[in-house]
Amino acid sequence: MRRLLTSLFFALSALTQAADIDIVGLRSYSEKFLLETIAGRLEYIQKRDATPQRADDAAFLVKSYLHTHGLPEALVEWSLPGGDNILLTVNEGPPKFLGTVSVAGSDDIKKIAEQFQAAFPGDEKKRALVTDSVSSGTSRVIDLLTSKGHWTAKAVATPLPRDASGKIPMRITVNKGPRYLLAPPKLESSISPGSNLTRKLQDVKGTTANSETIIRIRKSVSEHYRKRGYAGLELEMAKEIKGTSLQLFFKVSPGTRFKVRSFDIKGLAKTLPKHVRSRFKNIAGSTFDENQISKDIKKLITTGAFAESRLEKTETPNKELDLTLHLKEAKARGVSFSAGFGSYEGVILGARYYDRNLWGRLWNLNAGIEVTSLGALGEVSLTDPYFLDRDLQFNRRLFTLTRDHDAYSKWESGFAMELSWDLPEHYYTGTLGFSNSYADISSSIPTDIIGQENYGVSRLSFRQRYDRRDDPTLTTKGLLAELDTSLGISLGDESVPFFETTAEMSYYKKLSENSRYALGIRGGFIKPSGDSSNLPIDLREFLGGANTVRSFTERDLGPKYGNDPIGGTSWWVANAEYTRKITGPVQGVLFIDAGALSPDPDGLFDADIEVAAGLGIRLDLPVGPVRLEYGYSLTRDNDEPAGAFHFAIGATF
Repeated sequence: MRRLLTSLFFALSALTQAADIDIVGLRSYSEKFLLETIAGRLEYIQKRDATPQRADDAAFLVKSYLHTHGLPEALVEWSLPGGDNILLTVNEGPPKFLGTVSVAGSDDIKKIAEQFQAAFPGDEKKRALVTDSVSSGTSRVIDLLTSKGHWTAKAVATPLPRDASGKIPMRITVNKGPRYLLAPPKLESSISPGSNLTRKLQDVKGTTANSETIIRIRKSVSEHYRKRGYAGLELEMAKEIKGTSLQLFFKVSPGTRFKVRSFDIKGLAKTLPKHVRSRFKNIAGSTFDENQISKDIKKLITTGAFAESRLEKTETPNKELDLTLHLKEAKARGVSFSAGFGSYEGVILGARYYDRNLWGRLWNLNAGIEVTSLGALGEVSLTDPYFLDRDLQFNRRLFTLTRDHDAYSKWESGFAMELSWDLPEHYYTGTLGFSNSYADISSSIPTDIIGQENYGVSRLSFRQRYDRRDDPTLTTKGLLAELDTSLGISLGDESVPFFETTAEMSYYKKLSENSRYALGIRGGFIKPSGDSSNLPIDLREFLGGANTVRSFTERDLGPKYGNDPIGGTSWWVANAEYTRKITGPVQGVLFIDAGALSPDPDGLFDADIEVAAGLGIRLDLPVGPVRLEYGYSLTRDNDEPAGAFHFAIGATF
């Protein structure tokens, strides 16, 4: 019993005693920062009483940290002043922190400096100059240059004399060497590649041998065999430099080719199983194509009905797979509110109710209202992402709106239907649409100028889009082309059939990590049967504003009746922008715009061309860029404004 009490006493004593560590003599770091940084390593010491052995351990831990974080000659002595205190006295010695990094031999100075600095321990303000980090940083610079196609690039880091703050600057001297081009890759496999892959490998000849292209080629090889059912594929890649070309070698070990024996779905509660199973009805009995199944699952997730997915694969002795798709349903219903501001619309307020899985059929219901200084819009839309159990999207929409423009006011109500299909491998989207609406126009402008005031309009349209942009919201590179044609008829006091077509092309190019440019051109015409003045004003085109020629306010470019714009029937707009990062998501932009608008479908080349130049500030947000811009007119007439400010959300083109 006595022995037990003695053991309990010493155990309780150990729990109540704890060493308090104090550090003096620091100049490069604060005591609080250092103790918090190595707290995990000091925890054992701080939870026990202070002894010479533990004080020596604490001094060793502090010294080890300082030696690897910019103070390689630091000395740390310990003492025990009493009261379970450990006092550590630091003599830092000469510090070695990385100063500014300069770059010679390359224009991409900032990116190279960032790659070099990232190899050093510490934060932006205080990076320890460690010998191993110099070597690692140099390797990172070479890797960066290699990723851009400079496969024989060299880089040397040279320390410079200490600066006024005591830090040691470094100069990175770069010899990029030639930029290598790809030779047609060679492929070794027991299973011969198909003609599609062979053609792809031949097509890369002469392209830049950068990392992006090589990764894409490797992915093409892998996907080709996986699509043919070789789920256990092993792929080895080697490279060889020949002159100024880079030769890629692929060795493919296809492994076992699987067929799908069964396909099951689990996790459905609200969703009707048949609406999910129909997406995978042809999988059982077919060759296992993991890439295609992944694409089908990804599209299923984009409906918004599901939050998570997982594909479970179970092998059978007969080289078959039993597949189980585990789904977790998302919260489908909700209400959202929005607020915004535009230089033309003024304050924008909106409310919306949505159900992304209506009646468990994966249908997307949206009902909302939006109010601005121009008027109000109310609409209800219903989208079926798998119309007729195929990869067709069918959207139906009812709407009513009011608008109060400078030249006229209108009320319009109607419906629209669109059937869309994607060809992802060809970056193509086609949309067939039909709409019908009734409009009531009121204006002080004579009818022979603005056309019919009370009319219905029916339209059949076909839109084609080719989209190679990297991001449709915040685009930094890529190409977009679109062609929209339609046949329509306006029915009022008289019938006015019309044909309309618009075309646009936009190109985006990244110059560096912090800068890019974009070019865009758009144009079109609407050709009514008979006199173009019979065409209702609301069916005409208007230019000017944040997305066209920015020296004009919204809709203010082109023909006028008095001071009121009356639109035109043929038009074109060209835009060029140079954007550069200022800090974080904030960017500066320089732009030049040009455009023309004619009241006559055949008179476009006789119309006055307006040109604007300007600058602005942009803030990149997930919803798109927020833009504040000023456009100055370079072709100003006496009755035209010198320029205009614009505030908008979304890309110019």
